[in-house]
Amino acid sequence: MADNPIRLEIIVFFLLALIFLMWSFKQCNAERDPRERPRTERKKRVKSKKADREYSTLYVNVDSLNMRTGPHLDSMVVMRIPRKSVVEFYGLRTSFRQKININNVARNEPWVYIRTKNGREGWVYAGGLSFYKN
Repeated sequence: MADNPIRLEIIVFFLLALIFLMWSFKQCNAERDPRERPRTERKKRVKSKKADREYSTLYVNVDSLNMRTGPHLDSMVVMRIPRKSVVEFYGLRTSFRQKININNVARNEPWVYIRTKNGREGWVYAGGLSFYKN
């Protein structure tokens, strides 16, 4: 057996490497569930006083908009924001869109991360916001 150039350890090593590569390709090609760690389209914000002021003012245009801990309907509701409330949007949104019916109108919008005037932060469905007060 000592004269055999192919050893058992080499065969086991290559089999494990092959299994690892197959698993890696499967993970790369798997479709992601939008409820899993969402990718955002916004780069990390630099902490400075100027960066803290860079936001857009948006208005709630539905009767009651749920602010949630995560960007999906299964997340816990933190608070309900009434119609015509003013919120601050800093540009953080999900890379995926979700179809939700709001007031019998089907909308396909992303989730956005906002801050209310009293300082509460969380995720809301963008279909419940607008740039103009209704």
